[in-house]
Amino acid sequence: MGGSGIVCDMIYSVLYSSSEVPVTVVKDFQIPRWTSKNSLLCAISYSGNTLETLNTVLKALEVGAEVCVVTSGGKLLDLARVKGLPHVVVDGGLIPRAAFPQLLIATVKLLSTYGVNICSDLKSLTNVLRDVEPISKTSKGLADFLKNSLPVVISNMRFYPLAMRFKDELNENSKMMAKVELVPEWAHNDIVGWELPLSIVKSLVIWDDDLVIEFLIEYLRGRGVELEVLKLLGDDLLSKMLYGSYIAGLTSVYLAELRGVKAEETKSIDMYKEFLRRRVK
Repeated sequence: MGGSGIVCDMIYSVLYSSSEVPVTVVKDFQIPRWTSKNSLLCAISYSGNTLETLNTVLKALEVGAEVCVVTSGGKLLDLARVKGLPHVVVDGGLIPRAAFPQLLIATVKLLSTYGVNICSDLKSLTNVLRDVEPISKTSKGLADFLKNSLPVVISNMRFYPLAMRFKDELNENSKMMAKVELVPEWAHNDIVGWELPLSIVKSLVIWDDDLVIEFLIEYLRGRGVELEVLKLLGDDLLSKMLYGSYIAGLTSVYLAELRGVKAEETKSIDMYKEFLRRRVK
């Protein structure tokens, strides 16, 4: 869920075109009905106390599935140790969304022990994060562009996890509503809603070498929509999404400063978690 769950989304996107076995992401209290002793469930929860994740682990163990864990502690780590589950412990003390790089690399390494190859060169993966100055400049420009707007982040399916990461960062850090749209599905329904766009809406398009993305940019500009196109650096899909996530995080923090809000606070999420603690046993 949340900042931990985006790791699953990115790994799913990479495996979508390379895995010879079915892969799915679970963001719920339930696991798929077809989960069995032949299934591998990788549970990712930074806090280790996310109730949805804990529930899925218990249900997977009930049907005899293989379970591995990435966490910083909490009940999930206790369970992994008691049950003898393979696990990786990442550094604690961060807000979950800030722990994203740790969680991603820990999960990639853990899954590699099962023969799941997501990234063969972790050093190359992190190289895209080294040149901070241009990333910061891009992020400040996007923050200035998106302030006082309802941002709509648009991508194709390959970069859906990055679009969601951008939205989530704007939600949590900047305290802004934001929307995600995906092509080519966008062209079969959402496109009509842009015929009379609201003046408050601005679009951030995640670039990919995709004919539908080209059409989308031309179409939105023709409708007078203000938009920016984000081009990503990196040698492969995962490194590009990591680079884009860096920009998303910095953009959202700069926006928080512009809006006069505290990026680290998530009072509404705390309310939800407290509600669950009282109701879910």
